Amino acid sequence: MEEFIARLLDLQDCDRNIDRLRADLKSIPLEIKIHMKDTESHEEKFNLFKSTLDDAKKKQKKLSGDRLDNVTRVADYKSRLISLKSNTEYTAMLKQITHAEKMNDQIDGMILEAMYEEDEATQAMGKAIKDRDRAVKRSSLREESLRKKLSELENRLEADEVKRAAIAAKVDRKQLKLYEKSRSNGHREVVTGIQHGSCGGCLTKIPPQKAGEIKGGKTYTCPLCGSYVVWTSDSSF
Repeated sequence: MEEFIARLLDLQDCDRNIDRLRADLKSIPLEIKIHMKDTESHEEKFNLFKSTLDDAKKKQKKLSGDRLDNVTRVADYKSRLISLKSNTEYTAMLKQITHAEKMNDQIDGMILEAMYEEDEATQAMGKAIKDRDRAVKRSSLREESLRKKLSELENRLEADEVKRAAIAAKVDRKQLKLYEKSRSNGHREVVTGIQHGSCGGCLTKIPPQKAGEIKGGKTYTCPLCGSYVVWTSDSSF
């Protein structure tokens, strides 16, 4: 294998590692965002149950206030009975008292229903609290792990970029320029092996004579994709 190809292979291997690291670095913030959304979802669910419970408590408070007003009203009606002069007024007042007492019975039933609603809402919110706390703890631990991994990957990337600079410095400037141009065009296999008699980069068939020369140690430049085709341990005609 020609010396410049060996150096390009070293550079290409280093770039592969850097590409993988950058892909991992890009994916970690997205994964952290997913965990944050999961936590937010549980928080929204908790707030919904809390709102239901608060509404049940407010309902009970209002009904209790309505009942107290009605009890006060009945007591006032009864205190006024003795001062009424006519049977008509007396009968009318008794009807008002009866109506107010029926209202109290209805309010008592509504208060009982509101108490059941509060009990159900309390149980549901208790479960929501546990679910939320578990989700928050799980997400927090996962986020901590991901941020630690992010820091490790950043350190590895920094080290690999220093390593790459050292390797690139040993590559012929003309070859390095061609290599960089090929990568900037989206071509990641600048140096590739011959596979089943074809270019490992684009699968273009290589003439048998050229394939033989490649096996003998020569470098072939693919006319289609521009890859340097060499003989590797897994190459074949």
